[in-house]
This record gives sequence, structure tokens and C-alpha cells, in this order.
Amino acid sequence: MNRRSFLWQGICSSLPVFARRSFSQRAAALSVSKPSDASLAVFVRGLTGTVFRPGDPKYEQLRKNYAAKFAARPAFVVHAANQQDIQSTVSFASSNHLPLAIRCGGHSYAGYSTCEGGIVLDMSGFRTMTIAADKSHARLGGGMLCGAVEIETANKGVATVLGQCPSVGVGGYLLGGGVGPLMSRYGLGCDNVLSADLVLADGRLMRCSVNENPDLYWAIRGGGGNFGIVTEFEVALHPVSNVLAGIITLQSTDLRELLRAFGEFVAAAPDEMTLIAIMSAEPGHKPQIDVEACYVGDPAEGEKVLAQVSRHPDVANDTVRVRPYLQLEQMTPAVIPPSYEEHCSGFFTKLDEQRIEILAHAFSNASFPVDGFLVHLHGAVSRVPVAAAAFPLRRAGITFDVSARWNPPDGQRAASEWIEALKAKLPVDEDGDYVNVMDRVGENSIRRAYGPNYTRLQQIKARYDPENLFSVNQNIRPA
Repeated sequence: MNRRSFLWQGICSSLPVFARRSFSQRAAALSVSKPSDASLAVFVRGLTGTVFRPGDPKYEQLRKNYAAKFAARPAFVVHAANQQDIQSTVSFASSNHLPLAIRCGGHSYAGYSTCEGGIVLDMSGFRTMTIAADKSHARLGGGMLCGAVEIETANKGVATVLGQCPSVGVGGYLLGGGVGPLMSRYGLGCDNVLSADLVLADGRLMRCSVNENPDLYWAIRGGGGNFGIVTEFEVALHPVSNVLAGIITLQSTDLRELLRAFGEFVAAAPDEMTLIAIMSAEPGHKPQIDVEACYVGDPAEGEKVLAQVSRHPDVANDTVRVRPYLQLEQMTPAVIPPSYEEHCSGFFTKLDEQRIEILAHAFSNASFPVDGFLVHLHGAVSRVPVAAAAFPLRRAGITFDVSARWNPPDGQRAASEWIEALKAKLPVDEDGDYVNVMDRVGENSIRRAYGPNYTRLQQIKARYDPENLFSVNQNIRPA
């Protein structure tokens, strides 16, 4: 069972990855060196935190991530206790030409929470949180997990924009964009970042905001972990307590009808409504779509909006009701096991008949479990100008991620071939993709993902990380 299946159970693009790696990954693999025992000993002695090596039980836990197919073995894992530990780790990785992966929650689809032969920097020592007295904003340690933030903010009657998996780290989530149930009303997670404190590639500490180092502030709001290691975020809070929310499950032997219903529904959704759907198919079972709705506003108005889908003849279950927002966020279990998956992702402005036909045909003919994550972007998300922040998807439409699950040792090829066949047929916009759900892809795909913002990101990367130390990510190469 994969992460998306877990998301609902509480209430109801490239060649195959083994055939291609990005430029930055190939370069890192070629340049990995083994530090001398003496230099390693000096480094370890200078840390306040802890180093875990192969053989330590904690090492086995920290080297793994959600994407089970990326079974990397780093040279060691550093549990940083303070900013100085992070600075020392950055310096050691740079001087010894070691890959450096930053781990918060370990949920990277592309396996970037770990690395082969390098250093994994574990950020769990930075799980701190302070809510301002006026409840307008909060400061989150760079290692905080979404679930813990949701609990603390709910106790104050407020919320920030986060996703729906308690064990996802706020670092990767916010830096990559951040979709979630409140985004249509309050913007993406990255739109709610007011400032951030980072350790840069040269070891400097730097704060960025609209008034301090604004180019860096622009870049980290969607540009991923390419520019530094965030030790603390300042995020906006909103007065959210109860919402009209839940899941409407549609089941039918004809997935086309379900996709048509979803497409018609999102076209009329107001700003107060965020819609996230999962279409799934498994041999021997009816295809279904689980539509998660979250309406932030007058519940009576929300019920009128939802009537279009809640009265559909193929509704199998409907859990939408007025509930505490925290309850919606806690529908996903806190512990999610690793999963073997192949992915393809992208963006399109309309779920038209051609795309419906392609998706329905592919899902109906899959010989293994497949699902698709459809996220409707509109409202506050699409009102932000494309050039205002690095995150590029500022037009109304659907960002998607389709995954095919497989079992080792021999299931990967069939899943990869199914994914590649879908990618070859499904039309997507030339510019735009959600980097937080992308698999490992080449530079051209990352360039397309950022569209018109890529050139500026390259220039900022050249200023703050000219040697591309922070390359274990959806990497933006320095100009």
C-alpha cells in the first residue's frame, strides 16, 4: 500500500530510473572521495551532535526513505544538534567532494533524502516551534514535521498551509511549493513563508525575506533545496478552526465517467474550495476516484457547491461534514512504510476528453495497482504572478502524479514500461511540473518544470552555490 492509499484509508518522467541519472548525480558519483580517517576523526570530535555509521541500528533507519527503490548507503549520517554542526557538515562535505543529502521526513519520491557514499544530514534536531502572541505567524525549525505543526496551531485556533501527511518534513514541503487543503484560499505553502534562516554552501548564515536578500527569498519559494539548508522558517498563520471537509468516493466500471464528473466539478469550484482527487485501479476491483474537498467559508454555501458531485449516481461513500481542520489533517497515519513505485507527473490546464480517454484506458489495462494524484490549482494559487516566486504553476489547472506500484525483484520493468507508455501519450503543458512529486529526471525536465523562472534560478544558484554542493535534489545547475 502506497502513501496515497494511506491518505484515504482513515475515512473510507524519464527513462526507467535504473537506466538514467541526472548530470549532477553522475558528476557526484564520479567525484565521491573517501576522507582520511584523521580528517573524519577531527570532524566528528567537533560536532555537538552524533554521527551514525554502517552497523549502527539508527544508521539503517536514517539511510532509508519512502522511495524504497533508492536503497542508497551513505558513508555516514550526521544528526545535527545546532547550526554549527550544519556548518561543519557543509564544510566537510565540500572539502572532501562528498554528496550531501538533507533529510527531514524522508518522503522524497525521487529518493533525495539519502545518497550513495556521501553524507546524510538528519534535521530531526531542529524540531522547534514558536507561535507569535498575536497568532499571526509562527517560527518552525527546519526539521519540523507537518503533523506536529498542525497540532500546535490547532490548539491556538489557527493553521498554516501544509500537506496531509504527518510525517512529511516542512523543509522539503515548503521549499518545493507545498500543495494542501487550504491553498485555494490562502496560497501555497511557499506563499506563506515570510522569512527563512539558511546555512549557505560557503557556511555563512543568512536570513532572507522580502526586505533581506530578496533574490534568495524569491528562489527558496519553490526552488527546492538548491540554495542552502533552512534551519528555521517564519510562516503566516490563518484563523482556521472548523471546515466543511471530507471525501466523496465515486466508483464505476467506467473510469471515464468518474473523470468527467471531476473535471466538471473543478471547473466551477470557488476560491474557498480546494479539491484533491486520487483515481485508483487494481486488478479485480472497480476503478474509483476519491475526491477530497475542503471548503473554508460558510458551510451552507459549501454544501451547495458540493451538491454537483455529492449527488452523482456513482457516489459510493460521502464523509463530507463540518469538522475540525486538524481532523482532516490527521486522516493519514503517522507511519507510512516504504513503497516501490514508478512515477510520472506534469500539469495541464484542462481535464479534456482526450486526456480522460488516455487515463481511463491506461488505468483499465494495468495489470498491477496504479493510482493518480490530481490536484486542482486555482484561487489564491493562480492569482500570484509567475515572476513573483520560483514556483511556476500560477495558472488554473491540474498538477498530477501517476504512480505504478511494483514488487521486487522483477516487477520494476513492467511498471516502468506502463509509466513510459502513459507519458508518451498523455498531453501536458510544455512548461510546468510540481517538483515535489517528480521522479529522478534529467536537466531538460527540470528546466521545463520551472519554465520561465529557470534562467533566474540558475543565476541565483551561481551566486549562492557556484560549485553545486546542494545537488542531491531536483537540481538547478549554476549558470
